Amino acid sequence: MFCRNCGSELNDDAVFCPNCGVQTTGGNPNDANNPNNIKSFNANAVNGAPAPMPAPMQQPGYVQQPQPSGTNGLGIAGFVLGLLSLGLGFYFCITPIIALVLSIVGVVKMKNYQSCNALAIVGLVLSIIATIIWGLVWIIVGGVIFATGF
Repeated sequence: MFCRNCGSELNDDAVFCPNCGVQTTGGNPNDANNPNNIKSFNANAVNGAPAPMPAPMQQPGYVQQPQPSGTNGLGIAGFVLGLLSLGLGFYFCITPIIALVLSIVGVVKMKNYQSCNALAIVGLVLSIIATIIWGLVWIIVGGVIFATGF
């Protein structure tokens, strides 16, 4: 059989000409067993196997953030040392500074923890107050010692 439009040779059961695409008179175009049926044609199929499903697309720029969990241990340590430094700052002048550092790190990392975040903020406030109080005390004591010539 030949195509009536372009004259190329066709299979006897061809519905469309593979060269020019014109419908032929042979074959039933709605026959599911007909390999030339456009409805049953899958360009992605290989050797009769079904075509693979495309991978699901993610939204551009979307990165799943980790969920906060656990306890803010640095915030707790900053709070405890900030509280202790109010009374022990005279004896251990480094305590308010350590409390201040731990509380700052606890506040910066608050988004990673689920609980005890408020203690980090309270520890920050306490350590700032203790640092100011004991800093002034040590400046005054140092000035008195220097002035008296001890």
